[in-house]
Amino acid sequence: MRGCNISLNQLAVFSKGTESKKKSIVNQQKTPNTFKIAYYQLAKARIKKAFASKGDIQPVLDGIEELKLRKLTKKRQINDRIVSLEALQRFVSFKIPAVLKNYDYKILKNVQSKSIFMKGVEVIISPDLIIEIEIDGIKYLGAVKTHIAKGDKFDRSQQLYVASALHKYLETEIAKKGEKVLPELCLSIDVFGEGIVSSPVDVSKKIKEIEVMCEEIRILWDAA
Repeated sequence: MRGCNISLNQLAVFSKGTESKKKSIVNQQKTPNTFKIAYYQLAKARIKKAFASKGDIQPVLDGIEELKLRKLTKKRQINDRIVSLEALQRFVSFKIPAVLKNYDYKILKNVQSKSIFMKGVEVIISPDLIIEIEIDGIKYLGAVKTHIAKGDKFDRSQQLYVASALHKYLETEIAKKGEKVLPELCLSIDVFGEGIVSSPVDVSKKIKEIEVMCEEIRILWDAA
């Protein structure tokens, strides 16, 4: 059985939650619903593909057309399509970081760790993409994490928590000797929130705040 843990996006939700909401989040993490339906998978996949292909939005445009052509009857599927369409249409207007357009890069796969541990809590990062880019002979790392939830969008402070955690994860779990983390490529994407938010250069303040949250999560976990 997995120990005390929380997914990164749920950590961002936790940061602004009421006491009852926080308890609910911890309970959900402790006894996850194994039959939970994953929403907005096509939208997330097309956004991921856009970032994997130098910011090319054609996969997103193709996704929009595919969603429009789907014949659906179930209410859940219809609602999924409505939100997914709006998410992709909003993403089209976003400004992709210039560094992704100006340099070649590769996507790292099959990494050994997808989590970091903070104050006895496993924070499950599971980035959508890990990017390795070489600039002037130096290898830099970045990562992308997407959040689509129209009724529970992130504000800027929540997205900064996500981006900072991505930065910390790359720094401690992925970067090899001589490799550096590029803050502008540690990206939290929330199409209904603040759009694309990158990590601050100095993440120490945000990481300390996350550690305080992890201590609270640990207490709630043990009490549940």
